[in-house]
Amino acid sequence: AHTIPLAKSMLLSEIVAVELDERLVNACRNNCRLNNCLKGEASDQDQTVVEVFKGDAAEWASKTLRCINKKNKLSKDRSSNEISNNGANNYNEFDILLVDPPRQGLDATVCEMVIKGTFTQLIYISCGRRALIRDLKLLCTDFDLEDVAVIDLFPGTDAVETLIHLKRKKL
Repeated sequence: AHTIPLAKSMLLSEIVAVELDERLVNACRNNCRLNNCLKGEASDQDQTVVEVFKGDAAEWASKTLRCINKKNKLSKDRSSNEISNNGANNYNEFDILLVDPPRQGLDATVCEMVIKGTFTQLIYISCGRRALIRDLKLLCTDFDLEDVAVIDLFPGTDAVETLIHLKRKKL
């Protein structure tokens, strides 16, 4: 749901969407195709491109963590020129991460990837208050809370959507 408005905003150069539900993956790809922003098919060079993966966010985070760890190990052992030519350059360094997890919140592997990754900002959309509190306790060791918005999408119920903007603490 967030992919097309972000791509059309031209605020980002690349978007990677990871989704487990096949129907949502297909819908996202179709929307990207209709809006000329699907990676490999976008005709406008200045357009933000969207790459869509079907899979579990925790598995994607685990793969990303392996790349981060490999890159960190190589940077200790070799010069930066050697690192860029040895295959570890498949790790994309992203500045912003938007997460919209299910009610149970983020998987521990995703939290670890957020903390160890290059993300300077995190946008967290939550429908699970208890999980959000749990995740924020962990994430706020490395991130500062910048902004919060609570949206009542279901009036008359206790369900609300919470949007959190976190920014990495300066060392």
